[in-house]
This record gives sequence, structure tokens and C-alpha cells, in this order.
Amino acid sequence: MIARTLLLAALLLPAAAQACINYVGTDHQGHPFSPDWIVGEELTAHLTQQVRRRWQMERAKKVIADARAKPTFDHLNNLGVLLIYQGQYPLAIRQFLMIERAAPGRYETAANLGTALELAGHDQVALRWIRIGMRRNNDAHLRSEWLHARILESKIALAKDPGYLAKRSVAGVNFGNALVPTMPAMPAGNDGKPVSPSMLHDSMSYQLFERTQFVKPTDPIVANVLRDWATVHLVGGSIENANTLYELAVTYGAPHDALMKRRQAHIRTILANPRKDGGEAGSCAICGNHF
Repeated sequence: MIARTLLLAALLLPAAAQACINYVGTDHQGHPFSPDWIVGEELTAHLTQQVRRRWQMERAKKVIADARAKPTFDHLNNLGVLLIYQGQYPLAIRQFLMIERAAPGRYETAANLGTALELAGHDQVALRWIRIGMRRNNDAHLRSEWLHARILESKIALAKDPGYLAKRSVAGVNFGNALVPTMPAMPAGNDGKPVSPSMLHDSMSYQLFERTQFVKPTDPIVANVLRDWATVHLVGGSIENANTLYELAVTYGAPHDALMKRRQAHIRTILANPRKDGGEAGSCAICGNHF
């Protein structure tokens, strides 16, 4: 969504802060493992804190001064990003259209313009620009823009049919109703090929860390993706993360239905009775980049 350089710097702030700290997660069989990333309530705290917005506001004067003094692509792009974080979406749209005319063909422009258009309520046009950005750079945003496109498609469909999400997954995954399901068939990524489980996790993480900076509860799209991300963790990651992500999904408006309650009760039972059989360390099918 937002410019890669600035966004990666902001995304890496929590990771850098945890660089010398080792967390322990628990897989769905009760085995511990090291996810090399934050676990449980700290994960959802990072999702809901306005870390990047504060960072952008703190450097606003410098961004504006740089753009005035030296209007390079990077400086003008950074100014557009600042306008997005300031909530000045019409100005941001004009800024990126100006950049596109001056320096056509950059994927950063297409991605940022798509984001500004979406936040301004123009989902159809936003989707077109997100797809243009994907064509310009298939590796855009850690290869997670396929999920941004699916989010926009779901928003457009939901506007026409309020019941659209009742039995659908925004991310395109179907876990079924098992207490602890198996990893489902994977949706298509940026290149049209099925993503791996770790890429699914990384895409959900990346897109949700961005989206929760702008979209506050309640929101059915965010709730849907959060619920699926929780189940991804239940199946192949940390059940501590699964539990806290289920809770955040409910905060965003996901139904706290019988299946979610059963899964959360199962998680609590496992965490209350850690394995003492001296078995091997737990596995993590989704561990990867952790963005």
C-alpha cells in the first residue's frame, strides 16, 4: 500500500526493538517453538498502535522541506505518503497523479495512488491502480498486493451485497469447521500461482499492519482477514497468536460464534496443560519473514 522504503522502515521498528529477545510460542499440539517474532497480546498491540502514523507526523516538517528544496521522485513520493497519513486524501491523489505524469511507470506511484483512492472511497479505481502496480512490479510490497486486490474486490462486492462475506473468505482460504483444521488450498499470489503457507501468513501480516493504521473497528473486511489469520496460526503457527487474533477479529466485528469459541477453549486447554513428554520442539509451518 504505502511507499516501500518508508513503510519497511516503520515495519522494522518493532522487529528491531525485539532483536535480542527470544519469544516462545506453542504449536497446536502443545509443543514449544521459537517463532523469532512477537507472540500473543504483543502482536495485537503492534497491530492497533499508531506507530507509523506517529513516526510520519514527527518527520512531517522534514518531508515538506525536502520536497520543496529538491523535488525528486523520492521526495515528492514521500510527501504524498505524508498526505495520506494526514488524512488529506484528495491532495494525496492529486500529488500521485502529478508524479505519474512527471515520472510515468513507477510501481510506487500506482500502489500509493491506489491506497489514496481507496481511503477516499473510490474502490473501483483504486483496484485498477493496485493491479497496475502489481504488473509494474510483481514483487511489490513483499509480494502481498494480491491480498490488497482481494480486499478491494470484497469491498466492492460487499457494497452491492451486504451478505457477501457471510460464508466467504476475503483471502480465499477455506478452513472448514474442524476444531483444528488442516492447512487449506492456497490462494493465488501476485504471480497467479498459489502462495505458500508462510507467504499467506506474511501477506496477512503485512496488509493488516498497514490497514489497521487507517481502519478502526468495526470493519467486516478486517474482521474477516483477522479471523483467517488467527486460524492460520492455529493450524501452523503460534496458538497464543491464534487466540489473541480471534479476540481482535471480534473487536473488528467478526461473529464470536460457536466454532471460534470451541477453538479458543481448545487453545486455553493446551496452554494450561503444557507437554511434559520431553518431545521435540514444536513446528511452525508459517514461520518466515514475519512482516
